[in-house]
Amino acid sequence: MRWLEETFSEEVADRLASNLSISSILSRFLVARGLTDPDASRTFLKPKLAELDDPFNLPAMAQAVDRLVQALETKEQVLLVGDYDVDGITSTVILKRVMTILGNKPNHVTPKRKEEGYGLTVGVIERGFKQSIPSLVVALDCGTNSKEEYSYLKEKQIDLLVVDHHQAKASLPEGPILLNPHLHEDSGEPWRHLCTAGLTFKLIHGLIKRLRQSGNETALNLTPKTFLALAAMGTIADLVPLRDENRIIARFGLKHLSHDPNPGLDALMSISGVNKGDTLGGEDVNFRLAPRINACGRLNNPEVAAQLLLNENPEECKLLANQLDDFNKERRRIEAQLTEEAETIAKEKFSEQPAVVACGHGEHWNPGVVGIVAGKLAGDLGKPCIVLAEDGDACKGSGRSIPGVNVLEALSRCKGLLTQWGGHPAAVGLGMPKNNLAAFQDAFVGAILDQIGDEIPEKTLRIDATISPEDLRAELLHEIADLAPFGQENPEPVLALKGVNLAGQPRKVGTGNHFQFSVFNGEEVIFGIAWNMGESIPPVSRAVDLAFRFRWNSWNGKRMPQMVLVDWRMAN
Repeated sequence: MRWLEETFSEEVADRLASNLSISSILSRFLVARGLTDPDASRTFLKPKLAELDDPFNLPAMAQAVDRLVQALETKEQVLLVGDYDVDGITSTVILKRVMTILGNKPNHVTPKRKEEGYGLTVGVIERGFKQSIPSLVVALDCGTNSKEEYSYLKEKQIDLLVVDHHQAKASLPEGPILLNPHLHEDSGEPWRHLCTAGLTFKLIHGLIKRLRQSGNETALNLTPKTFLALAAMGTIADLVPLRDENRIIARFGLKHLSHDPNPGLDALMSISGVNKGDTLGGEDVNFRLAPRINACGRLNNPEVAAQLLLNENPEECKLLANQLDDFNKERRRIEAQLTEEAETIAKEKFSEQPAVVACGHGEHWNPGVVGIVAGKLAGDLGKPCIVLAEDGDACKGSGRSIPGVNVLEALSRCKGLLTQWGGHPAAVGLGMPKNNLAAFQDAFVGAILDQIGDEIPEKTLRIDATISPEDLRAELLHEIADLAPFGQENPEPVLALKGVNLAGQPRKVGTGNHFQFSVFNGEEVIFGIAWNMGESIPPVSRAVDLAFRFRWNSWNGKRMPQMVLVDWRMAN
């Protein structure tokens, strides 16, 4: 793996450090993120909820709020159709809870991946109609490209409001209210890259604001802040850029999640090993909370997660949280088996190619799990990966990319072979007839080649800053915390120590595939952990270079600095 050290202007970094009264290391982190202006940097380090833009600046927000107000005033029946991932489920829960408090309890339905597919389909709409026939359908995290479904609803004289952040693939249907920033020219607005949970948070903010202006007493006692934790979970889990309004929602939402979770979130945190009151980070959402919510949809039981997040009974919430945990254990079992087989396909058929398209069949080739496996392969192999599961005469699955490669654009080049496709530049979903698989593999690899050229990019590791052992102190951890939460376009810093000697012999821990090591900072020994790296342990007798993330480690009521090793090499 090639280490790439961030380049920056020492003069700019020093000037920024002086203006903000921060350390040179923190100023280098900011410059590496493209933040050189003191005011912009100050806003990034100390964001405020008051800096959220007026929700009515979003195109179509006024129409969306007007339609919801009409539904409240005339007590219309409303049906919410939310996607089966964390973004869709949290969006559904936010809007349902707010509408219920305001006096209109909408029905909701979440697509079953196997039978109904992704998003707003006629099948999921008809299942929702079994609860009651609505006069308004609200599609959350889906619906932008649902022309057929809109025509179906229009025939029944049912209105459609779409709250979504997916790209349009063709001309848009006329008639629905489309609250989607990506349907409008990008002028650098702070809400441009909100996910659906963020857009739904803006929607309820606008709704509450409008009702307060009209003197609605319930709205006067209702604050959007109550729903920040759910909005943050959707934002972090959906891998949108954690800049601008996404950063504000994520940062303050994590604080609300830590200190004031509702019974459903409290039970989810408990079963996930997330301690209430702790300082939570993006990794707590991405690696503990989100997988348990997503496991429901992946195993075709998406309603359980929404039931948990809507429930106010602590004992019932514990039972539902245990169900989510069981789903997640089953998901992990399936995922491990699928990963092993997909890795074999990648090695045997695509080792010399710039991309992987792995397809298989069997019980463990679950369409709900292939996206996770695609992400693992892309990270391990350093190239875009698509993983498909055979489903009768069709193949369905997901793809994940690497930095600098747009898999959505590559899919658009292959759309003649596909029956369905969509997503984001970094993550896509797709389906095709099984007979088209070989042609698609060639076309997709060719489309990636056109983007990157003839050479497969070497796997690289970005180093944010090279520091000295003396810098390994609590003060540095406090400054790193100012950059949090970490995620897309704001990754957790990777630091490097060069030419250091370990303070003692590394010691294998746990299963033996992990090891603990230590470095002396001039005053005390700072310990580190290397996960799943037990087959390659640095020597104590020679100087080495270490690449690591610097974090707090809490254990038995104590908190101490810890290095989390990413890579190591012999020093020059």
